[in-house]
Amino acid sequence: MNLHRTKAAKRFVNLTLSDDLWTRARAAGLNLSALAEEAVSAALARREREMVQAEIAQACAVHAHYLAEYGSLGEALRADGE
Repeated sequence: MNLHRTKAAKRFVNLTLSDDLWTRARAAGLNLSALAEEAVSAALARREREMVQAEIAQACAVHAHYLAEYGSLGEALRADGE
């Protein structure tokens, strides 16, 4: 799944690879630009997923702390109904 605009303007960048790796990739007919774009897109998706997971974990911790201190609305309503 592409998480970036595949039709976006392209920018020239320098990429440094070991000579052996570049030679083998060229001999194999690999498109290094496409591979680099896929790798960067995947790395960004992982990073963004990790950030969202961290935000969710933080929100859950805050909620758990609140529940521990004040209890839940359901508990309060049940207590009032008894």
